[in-house]
Amino acid sequence: MLVVACLPFNSLSANAADTDATGNTKNTAIEITFDEVVTGDMSGQGYDSDSDWYRFTLKEPSKVNINCGISGGMYSSVQIIDARNNSALYSKSASRSGVDETYYLTTGDYYINFQDSHGEAFDYDIKVTAEPCGYSFESGTANNSVTDALSVDFDTKYNAQLSQNDGIDYYTFTLPKDARITFDFVSEVGAADWALYNNQDELIKDGTYTRINENDGRISKKNSLILESGKYTVSVAKNSNSKTYGAYTFSFDYLENYGDSSANGIISFGDITKDGAVDPTDASIILCFYAYRSTNGNAETSEADLNKWVAARLGISEEF
Repeated sequence: MLVVACLPFNSLSANAADTDATGNTKNTAIEITFDEVVTGDMSGQGYDSDSDWYRFTLKEPSKVNINCGISGGMYSSVQIIDARNNSALYSKSASRSGVDETYYLTTGDYYINFQDSHGEAFDYDIKVTAEPCGYSFESGTANNSVTDALSVDFDTKYNAQLSQNDGIDYYTFTLPKDARITFDFVSEVGAADWALYNNQDELIKDGTYTRINENDGRISKKNSLILESGKYTVSVAKNSNSKTYGAYTFSFDYLENYGDSSANGIISFGDITKDGAVDPTDASIILCFYAYRSTNGNAETSEADLNKWVAARLGISEEF
């Protein structure tokens, strides 16, 4: 066993020696068993003379850690490749350097390739672990566009994942009547973008969910909308600025008898003050809006949209 700084292999007991020479091409890649350490070596006989290929399969989106150590070989290299499009997720060429990388990957096959690029002999150890996200939908189902959106039920929690090679998900639901829909979203990602589309697949609103502050361990948002009857689609996507990935849980909670507080379609409820919490201050603002509507509701200049009313009086901008 190698002793490499990035991977304490001497503390691992499950080992499998790479004695099968059939793993020298992608087509004959050796299947890796999760949580098992594999050892191998490059012969170093001649220019670009040796190459070892391994493969692992994810049955659902997962958090994957790839940990390996390399000893010797001035030009040794390692690649991690997505079999769907033959694209390299990770590529490194260095001497005596290890790899300790964590990825969030979608369902599918993946390859790991070792090469002695300049005929330099080296040894290596590798271990792959996978933590499934508990995916709530059929494995391998694509939902990367509005037309491929997955149908969801109300008042049901779902598990999914924003992956580095699958960074957007679409979900659809149909309202038989006007109702208040609460989107409950929880995730450990740094930020996630959302968007809401109508039955014509036209964008209604969009924005970003973020943690309240840098010390928060996760995003936890629960925002509500009053929506007219019809079909809607919601997307959840990786944020282009934070570029963080991970599992998330969500639900669409349904309430039909929400009260007569809307005159212009969509009205936000919940965190009215946009301070990251739903508390008595938000309730007080809503009650003030009710009082305003009851005394000024018939006036031609009265504002029937809660968002606009709050924005005009408190300086809090409209947001889903």
